[in-house]
Amino acid sequence: MDKRVMRKFKWFWAWQDEDEEAWLREMSNEGWYLTGIGFPTIYSFESGEPKDLVYRLDYRSHWKMDKEDYLQLFRDAGWEYVEQMAGWHYFRQQAQPGEELEIYTDAESKIEKYQRLLAFLGILILPLVISLINLQSRPYEWVEFLLVFIFLLFLLYVYAIVKIWMRIGQLKRL
Repeated sequence: MDKRVMRKFKWFWAWQDEDEEAWLREMSNEGWYLTGIGFPTIYSFESGEPKDLVYRLDYRSHWKMDKEDYLQLFRDAGWEYVEQMAGWHYFRQQAQPGEELEIYTDAESKIEKYQRLLAFLGILILPLVISLINLQSRPYEWVEFLLVFIFLLFLLYVYAIVKIWMRIGQLKRL
């Protein structure tokens, strides 16, 4: 059987990682295996025999980890490393009947994943705030357009932060 390649654009927000994992599992059940992911969420798949593969995502920034030790931890637990994009790392493993495969088995570890993501978003929001403050005093006509764009981007980041906090709240109630 010749392997075919498919690229697919699909958008997931950072707090929708479980939805993304479920979608990737559906794709593998249809015979499409994730081979890569590019920004902004363009997934690359290769065709094959349908398999029930469980996908799990983890968020880790590159500058705070020894990548080889990190990956070895997952390999030792039976996970195959697939790809990474923007700090998100994609793992997969053959599904086991009657067993729910997880990379984090407790709510506290999942909360820590989202807290790492919040720290990253907090760092990214600072330049937006600084830009909003600095651009308000500029007399150029094009600044108004830029201010609106940056403000909308700022609102998007605030929305994402609130949704991730809500996800952390859900996990704390488990």
